[in-house]
Amino acid sequence: MSLSLKLRQLLISVFLMLLLLPSSFVAIDRAFYTQLLTSAEQKLEVHMYAILSELNVSADKVELLNNALAPDFYRPDSGLSAYITHQQDLVWQSDSSLNQKFTPPVTALPQGEHLFRALHQPGGDFWVLSIALLFDAEDYTRPLTVHVVQTNERLQAPQLAFRATLLQWFIGIGLMLLLLMLLAYYWTTKPLSKLDHEIRRVENGSQEQLSGRYPAELAIIKEDLNLLLANQNRQKQRYRHHLSDLAHALKTPVAVLQTSALSQQPELKEQLDRITSMIEHQLKRAASSGQDVWKKQINIKPLLDKLVSALSKIYRDKNVAINIECSENCVFRGDETDLMEILGNLLDNACKACRHNVKVTVIKHSELMLCIEDDGPGVPQGQRLKLFERGARLDTYHEGHGVGLAIVAELVQSYSGQLKLDDSDLGGARFTLLF
Repeated sequence: MSLSLKLRQLLISVFLMLLLLPSSFVAIDRAFYTQLLTSAEQKLEVHMYAILSELNVSADKVELLNNALAPDFYRPDSGLSAYITHQQDLVWQSDSSLNQKFTPPVTALPQGEHLFRALHQPGGDFWVLSIALLFDAEDYTRPLTVHVVQTNERLQAPQLAFRATLLQWFIGIGLMLLLLMLLAYYWTTKPLSKLDHEIRRVENGSQEQLSGRYPAELAIIKEDLNLLLANQNRQKQRYRHHLSDLAHALKTPVAVLQTSALSQQPELKEQLDRITSMIEHQLKRAASSGQDVWKKQINIKPLLDKLVSALSKIYRDKNVAINIECSENCVFRGDETDLMEILGNLLDNACKACRHNVKVTVIKHSELMLCIEDDGPGVPQGQRLKLFERGARLDTYHEGHGVGLAIVAELVQSYSGQLKLDDSDLGGARFTLLF
C-alpha cells in the first residue's frame, strides 16, 4: 500500500465523518423542533381549556370569573396571550396582550373544531391555537372564537438552547472520533510503513531479505517475498556459475588459436576478437543484476561525466562537444554495469556519427527518459530496424563489430524498457530510452 493510498483512505474516513455528523445534527435538531411544536400545541390547548372553564358569557359582555389563568397571561410582553372574538369584533383579551401587535384572524371554523397554525403579521411571527364554540347568553346562543397565542421567540428560546448544547456535544464527539481515526490510522498503517521501508532497503541493496515482525496477514506476504528473493538468488548464482564455467572452457581454445600463425590473418583475427568480446560481455551480464526483481538505484550524472571525459579524450581530434542536461537526483533502477554498457555504446556511436555536437538529455517524471542525439547524417528510415540486428553496421560507422546497438536493445528489453530511434533537432539521429 502506497502512502498516497493510505492517506486517501484517511481522507475518505474524515469526509464521511464530516458528512455524517452534520447530517445527524440537522436530523436531531429537526426532530427536536417537531417535538417542540407538538408540545407547544398541547400547552396552548391546556391554556385554552383553562380559559373555557372560567369563561362567563352574557348578553352584553364576556369575562372570566376568576383569575385562575397562568401568570404569563397577566404579565405584559410575556409572549403568551389570549383573545376572544365574536365574528370580526374583539370582545376580550388578556392583560399580556396589551402591548402586543397582534390582530386575531377572522377564521370560519366549524363549531367545536380547533386549528393550530403559524401566522406572520407586521408585529412578528406567532403560533395560534383557535377554537370556535357556541355559548348560551340568556335567551339566545352566541358564537365565539377563542385564540391562544404564543410568540415565535418563545418557541425558539428552548430550540436555540438545545441547539447550542447539541453543537457542543457534536464538536466534542467529532474531535474524539478524529483522534480515534488518527490513532487507528497510525496503528493500522505502521506495519505497512515498516514493510514498505524494508522493501526499499532490499531494493537499494541494504539488506538481503525481510526480517521484521508483522501481523499474520502481512507475515504471509513477508514469507512469500523472502522465498522469491531466495529462489532468485539461487537462480542467479547458478546462472553465473554456468556462464563462468563456459567462459573458462572457451578461453583456452581461443588462447591457443590466438597464438597460432593463422590468427594473424585479418579475417581470423577479427573473428577471434569478436568471440573474445562476446565472452567478456556475457560474463559481465552474468555478474550484473540487470534481471533482478529488486534493482539498485544508480545516480546517472556521475556516470555520464565519466563516460564524457573518456570519450572526449578518444575523439579529441574530432573536437566533439558533448552537452549534458541531467539533474543530480536522476537515478537508474538497475545495475551500474548495464547502464554503463547502454550509455557507452550509444555515446560512442553518437561520437562516431556526429560532425561536432552530441547532446544527452535525462528527464525523470513518472518514468525515466534518456535521449542521446547528434548532428551527423542521421539514419535512413528504411535502415533503422536493421540497425538493432546483431552484426548490422551502417556506412556511417567505420569501426566496431556491429553488435553494440543489438546489445543495447537486449539490455533495454531486459529492463522492460523502450528504445526508439528518430530524427534529432540537431540534424542527426536521436536515440530515446524509456524505463
